[in-house]
Amino acid sequence: MSGLFDFLAELPPYDDNATTIYRLNQRHRLIIDPFGPQIEGARVLDIAAHDGRWSYALAAAGAAEVVGVEARPELVARFDAFPDTDFKPRVRLTCGDLFADLEARGAAGERFDVVALYGIFYHVMDHFRLLSLIRALAPGLVIIDSEFIVQDNAMIQVLKEEVSNPLNAVTEVEGRSHTVVGVPSRRATEFMAEALNLDCAWIDHDLILGEDRRGMHDYFRDGRKVRHVCALSPAGQG
Repeated sequence: MSGLFDFLAELPPYDDNATTIYRLNQRHRLIIDPFGPQIEGARVLDIAAHDGRWSYALAAAGAAEVVGVEARPELVARFDAFPDTDFKPRVRLTCGDLFADLEARGAAGERFDVVALYGIFYHVMDHFRLLSLIRALAPGLVIIDSEFIVQDNAMIQVLKEEVSNPLNAVTEVEGRSHTVVGVPSRRATEFMAEALNLDCAWIDHDLILGEDRRGMHDYFRDGRKVRHVCALSPAGQG
């Protein structure tokens, strides 16, 4: 399967990991493609943007402007090596703490049409605060791609997480090797959305991916923690 992220095969650290590139193209089918009409022409905020790969993909999907926020400057620097295209200039990456950034944007009265939470929602502890700050930006759509507890109760499982992994959370305490994060249940996420007057819709992975599940085992686990994609929108909007 070919896709947008095939160009990464020429760039470190992806150049020796074809499975990761395949997975990114597969995830594109879940977290970008179904939302094409909402992304087209939109002002998008990409929270915890990593090296800008999803900001780049959102711009390629037709976003008028993509603002990416990432805490690790070494990741932001990697974006410079991405291919120069007609859509790359529509991406602007900034380095900083996501909560401080959201608070500042809300205080300044900024507005976004779409907010992307691609892989960060289970790497924080204050999920409701995060969603509340996002709600203040008045988006019509919030896309969440996250691990969730699938047991039928509203809960958040607290875990320790190594901060040396660039895919994990960062710590605000200098010298600490780990921090704590919370994996919310689907029901807890629905409760938080309801409290903020947001509708929550879950994406059907089977319908989109069919039998091709290469690199996507976490979306199809047979256990209590499974990766899912959901869309939040103002209640009654549809």
